[in-house]
Amino acid sequence: MRPLAQRERRLIALGVLLALVAVVVLGVIVPVFGGMAARALERGDLVATYQRNQRVLAGIPVWRAQAVEQKSTASKFAIIAPTQALAAEMLKQRINRMTNEEGGSVQTVSEVQGDTPEGWVKVRADLQLTMAQLYKSLARLESEAPYVVVGYLSVAADRAQKSGHAAPMDVRIEVSSPVKVSQQP
Repeated sequence: MRPLAQRERRLIALGVLLALVAVVVLGVIVPVFGGMAARALERGDLVATYQRNQRVLAGIPVWRAQAVEQKSTASKFAIIAPTQALAAEMLKQRINRMTNEEGGSVQTVSEVQGDTPEGWVKVRADLQLTMAQLYKSLARLESEAPYVVVGYLSVAADRAQKSGHAAPMDVRIEVSSPVKVSQQP
């Protein structure tokens, strides 16, 4: 093998130097800076999580006060009865009482079993009411505790069409309410 010329040795030395620089840059510097950047991003995420957790912890006294308030007003939002059956009966009596006090007449009132969620009772009532009585009845359902959900309302004014003047309408209404089973009604 012949000895390398001065120019060839410089080119080889330059190539080896570039290879060493590339190894140092790609093998040491890039991973170090990449790791620092990744840790900076992670640190930013952790700071954001810490701040969010501090806000949550600061809200705990407010949430406790709201929970106490909700517990004290729970009877406004659920029928409290010893059993589901008694709760359904109480809801039926409420519909009967409301209709009779408004001057309407009750045809039938029955409990709906099929699509009622757990912890709720649902009652369907067929009533005869005038428009004013219907309005007052709905206003009472909306404003008197325990508050209920009107899931269905159907109004048929067939007699008014036949007689030509305002007559009692056939009203079908489904009302549901959550139930809190308690030994003390």
